[in-house]
Amino acid sequence: MVHDMFGHNIVEKIKEQYFDAFLTAHFEVPGEMFSLAIEAKERGMGVVGSTQNILDFIKDHLKGALDRNVDEHLQFVLGTESGMITSIVAAVRELFGLYNSSQERANIDVEIVFPVSSDAVSSTHINGSQHIGFSIPSNLDNLTVVPGVSSGEGCSIHGGCASCPYMKMNTLGSLLKICHHLPDKNNKLSAYQASRFNVKTPLGMSVAEVGCEPILHMRHFQASKRLPEKLVRQVLHGNEDEPSW
Repeated sequence: MVHDMFGHNIVEKIKEQYFDAFLTAHFEVPGEMFSLAIEAKERGMGVVGSTQNILDFIKDHLKGALDRNVDEHLQFVLGTESGMITSIVAAVRELFGLYNSSQERANIDVEIVFPVSSDAVSSTHINGSQHIGFSIPSNLDNLTVVPGVSSGEGCSIHGGCASCPYMKMNTLGSLLKICHHLPDKNNKLSAYQASRFNVKTPLGMSVAEVGCEPILHMRHFQASKRLPEKLVRQVLHGNEDEPSW
């Protein structure tokens, strides 16, 4: 659900309007966007992987541009959840800061294209049928769209898991609250344990174990730059003793 925002129309628009851009795709994006990024990767213009793989890809290409020191516009189509934009901006700013020196620098800029249906983006048009529900500061008068979706908890039938609320439930504040209760000598935290994760699948595995497997595959790929053998075996041959997706 988190990455189910790249429909057929969006993919076709990317092919037509961003054919010369770098394409990135998270492992969890739907097939069409995934295939598009795989094709770009074969041309040396794309990456498919975890959020860290995507971030490293963007940083590597920016470093290359800064080393060449010629005027250049780097355009990246970001095929993942919008929460990653903050870390990309921070990394890009840090690299620009490291390369600032007395030497005359070329005009290099980085553009991040977030491909989501226009029907799933909030509008600042107060008098229209859609609005964001609060007054617009004067310095934002000319802004026609804002990050996020037009309705719901980050979800839209138009392809709007642009900003997933479930990814943002585990905040630093929540984690600190848990830490303040440790060690749990009075067993107060046991009431909050997710007992439903003890449920078994038809193959006898816990749903927690099955649910963690995709992220473990991603971590393996991130560390080794290779797909884990277990995942390859499941995809190519299947295994009755192991879950498959």
